[in-house]
Amino acid sequence: MNKIGIVMDPISEINYKKDSTLLLMHELQNQDKELFYINKDDLFFSNQTPMAISQQVNVFMNEIKWFDLQPAKKIKLTSLDLILMRQDPPFDMNFINNTYVLEAAENQGLKVINKPSSLRTFNEKLSTLNYPDLITETIVTSNKTLMEEFINSHKKTVLKPLGLMGGDGIKIVTSENSSKVLEQTMVNSSEMMMLQKFIDDVYSGDRRILLINGNIPKSVVLRMPPDGDFRGNLAIGGTAKTEPLNERDIEIANSVKGDLLKQGIFIAGLDVVGGFLTEINITCPTCFRELFDQTDENLAKAFADQLDDLI
Repeated sequence: MNKIGIVMDPISEINYKKDSTLLLMHELQNQDKELFYINKDDLFFSNQTPMAISQQVNVFMNEIKWFDLQPAKKIKLTSLDLILMRQDPPFDMNFINNTYVLEAAENQGLKVINKPSSLRTFNEKLSTLNYPDLITETIVTSNKTLMEEFINSHKKTVLKPLGLMGGDGIKIVTSENSSKVLEQTMVNSSEMMMLQKFIDDVYSGDRRILLINGNIPKSVVLRMPPDGDFRGNLAIGGTAKTEPLNERDIEIANSVKGDLLKQGIFIAGLDVVGGFLTEINITCPTCFRELFDQTDENLAKAFADQLDDLI
């Protein structure tokens, strides 16, 4: 039996019907793995030793009761065989500091998925810039003048904060409303933002391609925006359906998967809109449940089946 730690947001607050981490845990448990829940705030250093406050956990695919926790104990991370890092963004200093703790344990022989240094350096939006043939026109800057020039050039754009998730902070910016939107957005922040030419096909859905150990699935999860919005994120009311991958999906997945594996990224979610790669999610990719519920393609089980090759 392998001992597997799962670093995640509070398990009591997850959405049972949609949570991909719960499905991953359930499939690992089905293979007799011993699971240890680690709240995202409970990683720490004791002198030079990477440690955690951890609770052994059993999970259930039951809407009323989906977990049972044993008493909390302080453990050395190296007492485990593997850690799954499943902490949700925002990508803030808490997240970054957690990767330092996990990296220290990794340096002592612990396997961590996804690789802590890659989680720290592989920004989910900026990483798309490595594939210029796959993305739409883009600028990343904190300079308001450069932003306005880009917006005026393309007439209609999308503004994206670099460290958020679930569609948070993403706005349409046009040459007509740019002054107002940029003033509101940047009044409390001087951070870089990503601006991209608006892709009209976004109203036809945002395609999520889940890559597990570099393997391409049979279907994508097509996230449709709610009425009155352009964002298909399920966290803000988007709806999910599935359909087989098309040729462009496969081309994009094949272009990216090898690079991800080289960087120790074994769980990733590619977002594709109108044939353009828009994001590479590696912190805590979702849509496992939607794919499984609608197609019976269980990527969590596929991950669990292949796990012994990774440990």
